[in-house]
Amino acid sequence: MTEKMINQDQLAMENQSLKQLLQSDYDALGSNLARRGIDIDAVRNKVQSYGVAVPSWGVGTGGTRFARFPGPGEPRHVFDKMEDCAVIHQLSNATPRVSLHIPWDKIDDPVELKQRGDALGLGFDSMNSNTFQDHAGDAYSYKYGSLSHVSAETRQQAIDHNIGCIEFGKKLGSKALTVWIGDGSNFPGQVNFADQFQRYLDAMSVVYKALPTDWKIFSEHKIYEPAFYSTVVQDWG
Repeated sequence: MTEKMINQDQLAMENQSLKQLLQSDYDALGSNLARRGIDIDAVRNKVQSYGVAVPSWGVGTGGTRFARFPGPGEPRHVFDKMEDCAVIHQLSNATPRVSLHIPWDKIDDPVELKQRGDALGLGFDSMNSNTFQDHAGDAYSYKYGSLSHVSAETRQQAIDHNIGCIEFGKKLGSKALTVWIGDGSNFPGQVNFADQFQRYLDAMSVVYKALPTDWKIFSEHKIYEPAFYSTVVQDWG
């Protein structure tokens, strides 16, 4: 582990101070559930097997779409984010995996990142691609779309980015890709809905074909975000 983790003895002492009250509440709940034919230990065992992936950007200070408000102690890079996520898992014992965002969390050596995750007791969940903002060095802008852009070159750039996320994730042991695009329109007549959606489907099919057989792809949608009039997929998924 790391010297930045919370001392296990301190955690044990804090937990011990609350154990008696927790046990009393647990027993009371168990009696209540038993009257309804529910075994609380069986429920507990199912809950213990449940895990949540922490999004890496969730441990940053954050802000709005228009400005960031950094604060002291916020993560400087992906390794700091991993350590923060490890502390969350240490306290909750329910967040054994981290979901990275590319290119925000991409580094030159994924092996080093994998080793750091192993040392912290963390695995890697879904990789999140980013085609809703321009990346340094990209030839084409996503200002007017990405996977559904009218330009074939821009669509190919977005496809290549998603495939690059898959390749990076494979080296980390990830098994999924999450795709959210901000493509849409801000006023009537700006785009042809049907044509735009078809371009999106065609591009996503190329990304899907690049998935390893044991991977999944998740399509994330946000209605009217960031465009004000329409989004490519006009529902919540």
